[in-house]
Amino acid sequence: MSHGEIAFLGDTDSVLGFRALGVETIVPDDADDARKQFERLVKQKTSVIMITEKMMDCLQEQMEEVVHMAIPAVVVLPGITGTLKRGEDTIRELIIRAVGVDLMSDEQK
Repeated sequence: MSHGEIAFLGDTDSVLGFRALGVETIVPDDADDARKQFERLVKQKTSVIMITEKMMDCLQEQMEEVVHMAIPAVVVLPGITGTLKRGEDTIRELIIRAVGVDLMSDEQK
């Protein structure tokens, strides 16, 4: 995979539809494999890495390392079973880190 590509790490059902769109789909065997695959994608300078919300548990440390990097953009998507609202929480945390204010707060409106 070269710079400018998109990849999706998740369970079989969640990544299925993205394969037809030309996205590299990866279904890790376990948490250790997920971390290795994520690190491989970062080293290959994959532009966008999509992961399921459930995948966040085993990739939290790796996500912390790349959050300040321009590439990759890590996008958290709900899995096939529905949302856990973790993607929203991750975006909120990134905004707070970037600007120092919770722009998604109801009090800000």
